[in-house]
Amino acid sequence: MVRRLSSPALVAIASCAALAAWGSDVRADDACMTAPVQGQQLQRAGKLLAARDRFAACARKTCPAEIVQDCTQWAQQVSGALPSVVLAARDPAGADLVDVRVTIDGQPDVGMSARAVDLDPGSHRFVFRRQGAADVQVDVLLREGEKNRPVGVTFGAPASASTPPPPPPPAEPHEGSSRPVPVAAWVAGGLGVLGMASFATFGAIGVSDRSSSGCDVGCSDSPKGRVDMELRVADISLGVGIVGLGVATWLFFTRPSVTESQAVVLDVHAAPGGGVATLGARF
Repeated sequence: MVRRLSSPALVAIASCAALAAWGSDVRADDACMTAPVQGQQLQRAGKLLAARDRFAACARKTCPAEIVQDCTQWAQQVSGALPSVVLAARDPAGADLVDVRVTIDGQPDVGMSARAVDLDPGSHRFVFRRQGAADVQVDVLLREGEKNRPVGVTFGAPASASTPPPPPPPAEPHEGSSRPVPVAAWVAGGLGVLGMASFATFGAIGVSDRSSSGCDVGCSDSPKGRVDMELRVADISLGVGIVGLGVATWLFFTRPSVTESQAVVLDVHAAPGGGVATLGARF
């Protein structure tokens, strides 16, 4: 009787001896002789799934009892060393998904199952596929004897052609994007408008007075002085208007940006003989 043979050559010799004792009903090329040797070789190569199949082939009742006993023992040892995984796929709420296919190491897709899947020890690649969602890939290193290792993924909601995309989020207020017109621009613009109005008024009065007084052809000193003063005020007003409007325009186009924490403060309080108003900015 043969027990715990570790060498494929010894296994083959024992198998041949058992076959000879069994009789001529078993051929020399039968799995009863070849399967023990092949199973040992596959086991040492780490191909435990294939080794288990070979040991199952020589553990059938048609083989000699000695071979059946040894192959059964080796098959049990290989089954104990086989690692296994439990596949799972869930949605964002944690509910199980059953409409998922899984590819293991590039083999044909398999469906989701509640049973563990036996695999050879080593590295394996799992690709989970669901219609309407992007594939999810998981790489796992399985060790001998590692049983029921969870391998799971979470899918987002499947894309639907009838479901419109969500609206974009409202734009966040950008701090510093406000550009208020400075008070100085309003003041300069007001002076410019007053200057131009004064120019038009005194210019018209001066021209009319010069014509009515005859100063355009010659007049006495008194009317001439009055006309000259009116025209001089018109000229000064024109200069003030041009400068004021120019400064207001420059201040408007070069005004800086301010944050929401900046604020213009107008403070009015009583003072001897009247009141005082102050204008400032708070930061």
